[in-house]
Order: sequence, then structure tokens, then C-alpha cells
Amino acid sequence: MKKYFIIAAAAVVAMAACSKTEIDENAVPDKKIGFEVANYARQTKAELGLTNAEDQIFSFHTLANQFPKIGTPVVFMDVDVFPWTAAGVKIETGTDVEIDKWATVEDYYWPKTGHINFYSYAGSEAPTVGNSAADKKTVTFTYTDAVIDKDSNILVAEAALHYAREDSARETYPVDGGESASNHVTTGVPTLFHHQLAKITVDVEARTTDAKKSANTIWKVQVLSVEDESGNDYASTIVPIKKGSLALTVDDSKEASQSYPLTKNWTRTNESATNISGWVPSTDTETIALSDSDVLTIPVNTTGNGTQSEILALRSVMPQLTENVAFTLVYRVQAIHMVDDDDDATTPDVENVFLQEIRTVGVTGNGDTAKSIGDLTSTIPSWQANKKITYHIIIDPVSEKVTFDPAVEDYDPIDADGVRDDININENGIVPTV
Repeated sequence: MKKYFIIAAAAVVAMAACSKTEIDENAVPDKKIGFEVANYARQTKAELGLTNAEDQIFSFHTLANQFPKIGTPVVFMDVDVFPWTAAGVKIETGTDVEIDKWATVEDYYWPKTGHINFYSYAGSEAPTVGNSAADKKTVTFTYTDAVIDKDSNILVAEAALHYAREDSARETYPVDGGESASNHVTTGVPTLFHHQLAKITVDVEARTTDAKKSANTIWKVQVLSVEDESGNDYASTIVPIKKGSLALTVDDSKEASQSYPLTKNWTRTNESATNISGWVPSTDTETIALSDSDVLTIPVNTTGNGTQSEILALRSVMPQLTENVAFTLVYRVQAIHMVDDDDDATTPDVENVFLQEIRTVGVTGNGDTAKSIGDLTSTIPSWQANKKITYHIIIDPVSEKVTFDPAVEDYDPIDADGVRDDININENGIVPTV
């Protein structure tokens, strides 16, 4: 009896030793799931502070479906992801702060086998999210009659498909299949956001040629959006459609030239020449008043013109055809004759206003019907998603000419020096690698 006890004890010791050796040689440490947050594959590595105030976004939401090697696909993550400081403090304000990483409150670890599909979104208008296939490979984001105002933001990241435990050890992730460094992001699930709305801003400048300037005349221009002294209502406005619907779909398939893992952009349903960026507009409109600008003065006998003045701050609009967007610009022009009263250089000359007119642009002959902004700026026929449009208006009061000089750029562009103009949620996504 005692003999058998000794043999059994020896067997236990042998198994323990075998088990310990196997763990040391073959076990892989658990790896946390982290995120690389950007809106372009190319990212600056500069040490920049981050301001979320423009987008009013201090987190994003991730829906992640797990596909085990054996068994049914399941929802693995349905959780918010936050920016954190190096000290481990969650960032929830609009102050300038340094982001150390983007991560969930509770740690999530890569499964031992299988892969995960990640679908992420952020903004003030949350979508209806649905798995439209039983195997959870196809997901649909739907916004129905979303009301868009100046602070609205809708950001949807490209789908990150087939990411697995073995991929988490990579130095970089390919984003679009390219081999150059600009086509990769650093370690972490690529979360590449794109705005689903457009952004517009309007500024104005008074300008005339030196040849038309008089030696003793000053021209002043003021954009109007309020009643004048006599109670007449003069309003400079833009009237876009503010409500519409958008459906975004993505599936798990890939082209022959692609390999997993990959990021894949969403398909915009209904996208056509009239449904811009996939948005189907309703008839609900919004009147946006252009603010009174400062008085823009054209100097006398000097080179240069009136100072550029912003009359509409950068704001969100629903993608739409600009030929459907009503526009009216009302401005006051004054011509001031400078009278030399006594040749005393220390005494100001007398200003004699000899011309004052209220002029309008974008209205028909009867003075009460706005024109389409598309008629005035035919070079920009529509407001596209993820675009920033600036309307630079130049008023020449002498020749009574108004010129529109619009410009379009991708929202949150990266300059040639690699530094983004607008630093927001899409900047400095650094990943926990523990």
C-alpha cells in the first residue's frame, strides 16, 4: 500500500514539472486590444496637444463581432472607447490635452483563436446599427431623418475586418494594401474615421483696384443681417435642407487583390447625382443668418483692401446639391468724401457721406426671392461628405461687382509638412501594447 502511494506522489510531481515546462515554452502572454484612431492612413507622429472642441467628440463606440474557429459568431465588444492621458486619466473635456492612448474602460484581450470584425462610429447623431446577416459579417448603419444643425457630427470609421491575435504583434497594420510607410498605422486596430456631413464657412472682403481709388474718397462695406435704422428687414442668409436619411452598408468580402486583415470603406446606398454622398434629403429647411461683418474699409491712396471678415463660422451641413440651397447677400455701401477743413494736420478731416446704398446679391428683380447658391458658384455643384467648403466673397463697391471664390478641401487635411490643420478626434491615436 505504501509502495503505491510513493508511485502516485512521484507521478504528481512529474506532471507538475511537465506542465510548467509547457507553459514557459509555448504559452503566449495575453494581449490587450487597442485602437489607432485617425482619419487618414498617413499620420503625424508629432507631439501635439488635442482639442476635441470642434467635433465635440470625446469617445467613439465600437461594435466587434468575434468569429471563432468552431462555433457561432457572437458579439464580442459593444462598448465606448475613450482617450486617456499618460497618467491614466480619461479625457472628457474640450481643453488642450495630450492623448497617450485610446482604450476601453475595461480591458479586452484578443481571443486565442478566430478573428474579429470591428465597426466604429462617433458623433452627436448615433445611428441605428444592425447585423443584417445571420453570421454577423454584414452590418448596416442607418440614419433616418437626421436633423443636422451647426454642431452636428457623424463620423463612421472604415470597417476593420479579420483582425486576430496573431496580427496584434505587428509593428504596423496595412490600411490600403500599399507597402510604403504612409499606408500603415502603428500597432492597434486601424480606426479610420470619415465625416458623413459637409462643413461650410463664409468670409467676405472689400476689394477694388488701385486705379479706381480716389485720392479723397473712402469706401466702406458692411454685410447686413439685421434691420436697418428705419426698421427695414435686410437679411443675408443661406437656406439649406437640414433633414435627411442615410444608409451605410459593409460586408466581409474582399477583392482578389486584397488580403486579410484589411480596412474597408462603407457603401453608401442611394448614392447618385441627386442623392449626394448617399443622403436622401427631405423638404425640411433651415435659415442660417449670415452675421453682420465688421465695416470693411477700402483705404485711400494705399495699396491693399478691406480686411477679410468671417460672416459664417465653420458649421455642419447635410450633403446636398447646392442648386437647392437658397442664398441672399445684402450689404450696405458708403462712399465718404474727405473734406480738408483747415489744413491743420493735427485736426481730423471731415467725413462727408455722399453715397449710401443697400445692395443685394442672389435675389431676383423684385428683391424678395433668393437665388440658388449653385447658380452663383457653379464650380461647386454639391456639398459632399467629409469636405470642407469655404466661400470667399469679394465685394467691389466701386464697380458694384461681387465675386465668389469658393474652395473645397478634405475635412481635417494633412499639410505637406505632415501636420494636420484641425486637430481633433482623428489625431494622435496611440495604442496600449501591454
